[in-house]
Amino acid sequence: MNEFKINYVPQPDFSSCDEACLAMIAQITIEEAMAAMRGKKGSGTSDFYKALKRYKIDYLSWRDIDTIDELPPLCVLLVKFPTYTHSVLYCDGTFYDPEYGVFESKYEPNGEITHFMELYIDEIYKNKEINVKIPQDFKEAFEKDEVANNLFQNLSYPEKSKFIYGISHFKNPKTRRKNIEKRMTELKK
Repeated sequence: MNEFKINYVPQPDFSSCDEACLAMIAQITIEEAMAAMRGKKGSGTSDFYKALKRYKIDYLSWRDIDTIDELPPLCVLLVKFPTYTHSVLYCDGTFYDPEYGVFESKYEPNGEITHFMELYIDEIYKNKEINVKIPQDFKEAFEKDEVANNLFQNLSYPEKSKFIYGISHFKNPKTRRKNIEKRMTELKK
C-alpha cells in the first residue's frame, strides 16, 4: 500500500466538519463521506464511529486532552468555540481544519481543543518510534507483573496505545484497577 497522505477537504457547509474529517481520513470524496454518515448534516459521534468502521479505520473513543504536545500521530480533535463545537483532523504536527484551513505546528483559530479521538492507520506508524505515556496505575501494575510488562514492551505502538487507553473511560479507581488487572491477564494469553 502507498504511504498515507492527507489531502485537505474543506467542509461544504457550516455543519459538516465530521464529514470532511472522514473524507480526509478515509481518502474519499466529501459526497461519499456525507452519504456514509447517512447524508445528515451535523451527524453525531455514533454516526462517525460507524463510518470509521465502514472504512476499516480503527479508533479509540474521545479522551480529554492534557497538552497539545502529547497528541498521538493521528487523531480527530474536538474544538470548542463560543457558539459551537468543531472537528479538526490532526496528523503528525499538522492541523487540517475543514473550516479554517491547514496549519503547520500550531492551531491558530481561537477555539479550545478539549478532546481527541485517536485513529490507527498502519501507514502512519511504519518506521516510527513512538512512546506511549504510561499512567501511574499501569506503571504500578507492570512493576508487580514483569511478564506482562515484557509482553507489553514488545507490542507495536497502536497495540500499546489501545492497551493503555482502551480503559480511559473508567474513572472509578476500583473499577479501573480491576480492568487493568484484566488487561494484564489478557496480555499473557
